Amino acid sequence: MSSTGIRVSIVEDDGIIRETLRSLFSFEEGLSLFTVHSTAEDALLRLNDACPDVMIMDINLPGASGIDCVRQMSQRCTGAQFLMYTVHDDDHRVFEALKAGANGYILKSSTPDQIIDAVKELHAGGSPMSAHVARRVVAHLRPQAGRQLAEAHLTEREQQVLALLAEGLLYKEISDKLGITVGTIKQHIHRMYEKLHVQNRTEAVNRYFGR
Repeated sequence: MSSTGIRVSIVEDDGIIRETLRSLFSFEEGLSLFTVHSTAEDALLRLNDACPDVMIMDINLPGASGIDCVRQMSQRCTGAQFLMYTVHDDDHRVFEALKAGANGYILKSSTPDQIIDAVKELHAGGSPMSAHVARRVVAHLRPQAGRQLAEAHLTEREQQVLALLAEGLLYKEISDKLGITVGTIKQHIHRMYEKLHVQNRTEAVNRYFGR
């Protein structure tokens, strides 16, 4: 186990994918490989006294599923962030993972750079999702979210910023998309936090998702 940088644990039963992720996080600056597991049971057994900063979790595992593992690990490792990493993008699995305690959801079609960016974004307080997954989640929950945001008296611009945060965009990407400065984006976010009575980006996005 290494303790330098963002500590990443991997739970993946496919040997080729597992070794690819192992290599990716063994040499990336600012990240360190913490533990690697092929089953949920092994992760639950070994990660008993020490916890990673971020866990990359496959869903389909032999024995207990990745969703079951997240549900248990989120109670044990309250400071850890959980990133689902899977081929599945169906609504049921996405929502079950989020309800279990997952903070992000990306597909195995993601590039190495996208995986690394997702881990860093997650650790920084974001909720990264593959664009396709984020669009489905937002589309499914938009009516409920719209009612909640209207009750919170968010302006149209604040709702636009929050919707883009929910899709996993970074501040600079939101700035480019809306044609306003990063400083203005931060001002909108600060006001949103006050209106929604939340402390960080993850809580704001969860409020947007109706969780």
